[in-house]
Amino acid sequence: MSALHLDQLRTLAAVVDLGSFEAAAAHLHITQSAVSQRIRAMEEAAGRILVRRERPIVATESGEVVLRTARQMLHLEESLAGELGADRDGTGAAQEHVTLAVACNSDSLATWFLDAMTEVHSAGHRVFDLRREDESLSIELLRRGEVMAAVTSESRPVQGCRALPLGSMRYVPCASPGFVARHLRGDDTSPPPPWAAPRSSTSTAATPTRTTTTAA
Repeated sequence: MSALHLDQLRTLAAVVDLGSFEAAAAHLHITQSAVSQRIRAMEEAAGRILVRRERPIVATESGEVVLRTARQMLHLEESLAGELGADRDGTGAAQEHVTLAVACNSDSLATWFLDAMTEVHSAGHRVFDLRREDESLSIELLRRGEVMAAVTSESRPVQGCRALPLGSMRYVPCASPGFVARHLRGDDTSPPPPWAAPRSSTSTAATPTRTTTTAA
């Protein structure tokens, strides 16, 4: 595969994110013809079709692989500019925050995740675009290149990424006294239903949860 250039990778990301060549051209301040030429050049270099020309435009399976790498490289470019304290034009202007798209499940968002991300944000010029998704499905967003990291129950990392164990979450069934009185109190000889047993339990979806992040 021939070398791909950052402007081509940026164009691919814009086309998929915005859904059309026209919108990508307006976003990148280039002509629609230039967008088409860049995508075609990438496809010739890869030897594969990278996007489906439909409404909206979507990445093919091969395109998702290239798109994931494109987002990683663009993120590295932004991080480098931030480290150097200059914008892309090298004018020395203050660098804007780097935006990282992250997929996370609802339970993690409601408990520990936001506090952890606050610490990361305070350590550098980063903001997070959070995508709420079930932990069993969030890895698909990473596989499609829509996010840079994901909290997921899947232990196998996506190609080009790495998996780090975060720990487990325990789930304890709780009910108000009124609910217990109406639904859980029976004859003293009647055992409570299994789902009402007053003990802690671990949800299947909360087996040791892992985060998948891009390779350093």
